Amino acid sequence: MRQPIGSIYLLLLTFILSASVFSQSPYKCSWTKDGIIFGTSLATGVTALTVDNLPKPVTPGEINGLSRLSISRFDRGATYKFSANLDEASNAVVGISITAPIVLLLDSSMRKDWKTITVMYIETMTISVSLPSLGKGAAKRIRPFVYNPDVPLEKKTTAEARKSFFSRHTTLAFASAVFISTVYSSYHPQSDWKPYIWAGSLLGAGCVGYLRYESGSHFPTDIITGGLIGGAIGYLIPLLHQISDETLSVYPSIGQSPGVSMQIKF
Repeated sequence: MRQPIGSIYLLLLTFILSASVFSQSPYKCSWTKDGIIFGTSLATGVTALTVDNLPKPVTPGEINGLSRLSISRFDRGATYKFSANLDEASNAVVGISITAPIVLLLDSSMRKDWKTITVMYIETMTISVSLPSLGKGAAKRIRPFVYNPDVPLEKKTTAEARKSFFSRHTTLAFASAVFISTVYSSYHPQSDWKPYIWAGSLLGAGCVGYLRYESGSHFPTDIITGGLIGGAIGYLIPLLHQISDETLSVYPSIGQSPGVSMQIKF
């Protein structure tokens, strides 16, 4: 009689342990992993600050020599755009996007892991700020509004006018959007809200990209590049912290006392 009772006990223990393990946070920080990420982020940020200061102001002579026809047809439409109000609007919307992950803490299961989520988000934002600066300093691409004769000369003759590639606003917005959606999906893989979370967050990020285009601040290729890089960062940082599904292994044990065996990886 003891053998069946022992087997039942083991099966119940297996169920309880498995439920406990898989109800834990899907993410985990470590000194080694996060030390490498933070160190890389810091090095990238320092390099970005140096490179981002390299572009010199656009000169009137350069402006006179510019032609829309030198821009590809895909990007050319941006040279007809300019709006200071939409530029300011894009700043406001990207600000909302950056602070949006705070809503994750409204969920009780995620609120318990606020330290882990905060570390991951700081890493996401740090990299998302630094990489566009590297691109701007290296490419020195002139912004679309510089090609527009209706834009005041003083607006064009600045160093910022030479920092079109690639869009930092869009990078930050998409990094935040994908981060929110990825983290939520990890905590609630069966949730019916997942499609709406993804659609809503990506729509907000897309709005930032649209405003950057309509304001004449960026070419479509600047925005697409920023969106792809930002989205990749927002997805990869949580992925690097994800706890493997292989944490608990349960398999049958054949021997003198048939039952089940468990292996828990930490």
